[in-house]
Amino acid sequence: MNHPALLYEFRKKFKASIDEPKGIGIEAELPVVTLTGAVPEFSIIQGLFKYLETKGFQIHRDRFSDCLVEATQINLQSSKNFAYCLDTITTEAGYGVLEVVLAPQQNIHELQYRFTEIIQLLYGYFLPQNCLILGFGIQPVTPPSKKLLMPKERYLFFEKFSQNKLIPKSKGSDAHLLTITASNQCHIDICRQQAIAAINVLNALSGLQIILHANSSIWQGQVDIHCKANREFFWEQCYPDRGKQMGIPPQFATIEEYLQYLLEFKPMLLKREQQLLQILNKPTFHDFLQNKTPTIAQNLEGKQVTVQPQPTDIHYLNTFCYFNARLVPQYGTIESRMCCQQPPGETFAPTALALGLIENLTDAQRLTHKLPWKTWKNVREQAGRKTFETQINNQSILPMLKELVDIAAKGLQKRHLGEECFLEPLYERIALQKSPADIANDIFEQQGLEAFLAHYAFKVPSTVSVSTLSELQPVDL
Repeated sequence: MNHPALLYEFRKKFKASIDEPKGIGIEAELPVVTLTGAVPEFSIIQGLFKYLETKGFQIHRDRFSDCLVEATQINLQSSKNFAYCLDTITTEAGYGVLEVVLAPQQNIHELQYRFTEIIQLLYGYFLPQNCLILGFGIQPVTPPSKKLLMPKERYLFFEKFSQNKLIPKSKGSDAHLLTITASNQCHIDICRQQAIAAINVLNALSGLQIILHANSSIWQGQVDIHCKANREFFWEQCYPDRGKQMGIPPQFATIEEYLQYLLEFKPMLLKREQQLLQILNKPTFHDFLQNKTPTIAQNLEGKQVTVQPQPTDIHYLNTFCYFNARLVPQYGTIESRMCCQQPPGETFAPTALALGLIENLTDAQRLTHKLPWKTWKNVREQAGRKTFETQINNQSILPMLKELVDIAAKGLQKRHLGEECFLEPLYERIALQKSPADIANDIFEQQGLEAFLAHYAFKVPSTVSVSTLSELQPVDL
């Protein structure tokens, strides 16, 4: 395959002009738990999709397992401005973690309005099931295992690339750590001329963002004294031999250089006629795309076939790029990925921060230039363990955190949409010198699990109180 064809495929969806309006989307992963904090039965999640069908959503089954895995609905507000305008409710790798993927909007206020509608819609089903939806980055009680895996073809492949250093074979593989994590990710339209500058900024500053947003410190029923952002750092434990695909990558100069770096990844999967195939005999994606010798791949059942590379394979390759921020050529967006799910009422703080940094890219770049790239990587490593106690050259991280949020606020103010209000939780965290994880740990240790759940659960409709949940009868679908 010739390089120009691949580069064209990678670049074509990114906006040509810096002046074009930006679409903003969010992928909000939300743990669902019983009143005791445990993952509910699989049947409850299957019932959710049937319920959503009665509310006008189109439901979809997995090709391999035939389980219900997704519900979609056209977002009319989004359709006025964007070709892709679907709201999607699905699950993450763990069936007990919902993923709400909102269609792009032109401002964060519209996203928040739709997100609130969907939370209320979901509670219409989960309340009678005695279940809560958490604004937290990890399942707090049920341990990770293969039993929690959503039987989706893509996720069923994961254990083929993982080991058993943490999770014994009797319970799955280390990849099943991902069955309990919940992130808060956003997509923002980006133009070609800003793409590399933006990707460098968001990756370099990811440690600062982790400090502000860490929120996955309680799992298996106890506080993790070693890490407050497990959702971010589990990836390295799942796939320890794929370090180049995670965290903060090198600083890039051009889109071509970025693409070349991706092509050096170890192959994982590709898609042919809606079926996923594992590449068996090529050490890198570059070797696969060069096609000097036939490529052998196999499906989940072990049947082997020969495959030919296609330029569009770059899009599925990109789904295995686990950088803290990555370019998404399929949609022409930049995706910020490093944040845990946030507490209720603060869901859009990570989105506002990322958008503000992109809107004020010049000042954000100046901030990244204050430290060597290696130091930014060190900040990230400290961030997940120490949050606000992170230091740079024995100096407090606080001034740099304040500068980061100020830069984003200035960027949002340029949009004249009042979106800087979504940064208020970050200023409060800086004032308190506490991340959501620090607050969660305090509540859990001082008041117990019930108080923790009450604090981190999204609020139920005003007509129903949490205390009356156990009196409601499940919906029969």
